[in-house]
Amino acid sequence: MNSSLNPFCLPDDCVKEMLCHLLGDYKALFSCALVNRSWCRSTIPLLWGDIFNGKFPSPRKRVSIISMYVKCLHEIQRKTLIDNNIIFQDDDFKPVLFDYPKYLKFLNCRHFDHALYAWCKKVIKPDINNIEFQNTLKICNQIISHYILSHSTGLNTLCLGHHSSDGQCLMLLPSDKYPEGLCYTFSRLTELHIDNWFPIITQNISSVLLLFENLSLYSRRIKNFSITLNQISNLAYQPEVFKHLFSLIKSQYNLQSFTITFPNNLDPSLFFSSLLNQSHSLKYLELIRFYDIPLLLSFLSSFNLDTLKLIYNNLITNSIPSLLPFLPSETQFRIKNLFISEANDSTLYPFFSLITKLSGSNLEKLYFDECDETLTKTIGDHCLNLTSLSITTSFSIFDYFLKSLSKLKKLKYLDVKKDRHDIQYTKEMILQFAKIIPNSLEELDFDLISDREHLNVFLKEFKIPLSKLSIYLHELNDEIFNFIIDYAIRTGNLKELCFSAQESFTMEVLLKAKNIIPIITDITEDDEEVRFVVV
Repeated sequence: MNSSLNPFCLPDDCVKEMLCHLLGDYKALFSCALVNRSWCRSTIPLLWGDIFNGKFPSPRKRVSIISMYVKCLHEIQRKTLIDNNIIFQDDDFKPVLFDYPKYLKFLNCRHFDHALYAWCKKVIKPDINNIEFQNTLKICNQIISHYILSHSTGLNTLCLGHHSSDGQCLMLLPSDKYPEGLCYTFSRLTELHIDNWFPIITQNISSVLLLFENLSLYSRRIKNFSITLNQISNLAYQPEVFKHLFSLIKSQYNLQSFTITFPNNLDPSLFFSSLLNQSHSLKYLELIRFYDIPLLLSFLSSFNLDTLKLIYNNLITNSIPSLLPFLPSETQFRIKNLFISEANDSTLYPFFSLITKLSGSNLEKLYFDECDETLTKTIGDHCLNLTSLSITTSFSIFDYFLKSLSKLKKLKYLDVKKDRHDIQYTKEMILQFAKIIPNSLEELDFDLISDREHLNVFLKEFKIPLSKLSIYLHELNDEIFNFIIDYAIRTGNLKELCFSAQESFTMEVLLKAKNIIPIITDITEDDEEVRFVVV
């Protein structure tokens, strides 16, 4: 066939751009790889760039991934596997068309371990005992993981995790000098995630410490770094492990995002001292279960953060300091986005209020899922440049909330939820709320209304032309839907409606609504989201 008539003979650049839109759709990408050689050459790097992503749950697919990597091994490495109870088929010796390891960009060690374990269960001789199986598993782990890491030319994300609590299938790294290829791979990392790795550290302590040392030496370009710290089973190793972790943090040249889940035994002052080296570049800081807020306050002015997140998982602790720290009168934080979540201990609120106050006019986005009177007043007194506010209010602070809300003249997004202990808000409260919302608002997400009468009152009083409205009701029927349609017609700007409610409206009313509101989304169940989009 004349190639000029072949519809698939597109320039490689065009093919690559088209295929990039299919990232994450592995079934579609596999199909594209079968079109022709040109498409195959463009598809394989995309498929194998993030092959250990957990999206291949079946053992058969996991086995096929490792099998393809094994085919890339040198002959002497395959011979070592054969000498250690591995059974190969004739097909395993066929040459491969691509050097698959070089395409790897994202490596999740936990998913690698799952795949390797599935492969070993299939290819290790069935007549060996469990000790021999575990020894063979470790040999396979060392050979295959080292080969993948050493031959990846573009690895930028490494997630260190473990497959099992006893660490039997942890990706094993050398316990002596690292090969040059592995060091080169580390030098190109831009993301590092250490996730629940520490229960098994005591079994491989020398390898783990050497890993941290080499990461500190070669991985100095990490931009996104996260650590989830669990209790280390052998307390004697804790100081040394933490010391190496702090050294790894200090070694970075351009750290921009950092997330850490704190264990009770980590010295927060040493942690912040190591993080100070990143004050010139750090823009995002997320602290999970961190309670020494006075210490945090003493360091915050040294950073130029865009975003600070404090997450508490609704855990209560007795270690919260009771006194606010002394700070110079000129102290100011440069935080633009402040998120505080699941902090159900009111002793923390004065500290949150102080962070909010000292961030002041720099704040653009604010999220509190618990709030008190002082914190609510602080928002209105000091955060006049807010464009986005998410807050939980209650009867006891509702007046303070309205007063603060009236001052936020630049607000574009408002998410307000009622306290779970509150009963239905009165019609008068709903009317006050409708009248006080700033004219600048574009998106409103709220659950203060639960019945048809109050929603009708609110929408008739509410004059602002929202582009998006999210509501939470017991029921959405034709009458209530028509209230919303009337509002959309009157204001002429509603582009999206999200609702959480029992559906009892007719298709006729839904079609009427779709002619006016382009996007209508049922968010009653997030995992079963239904979207009605006008085509």
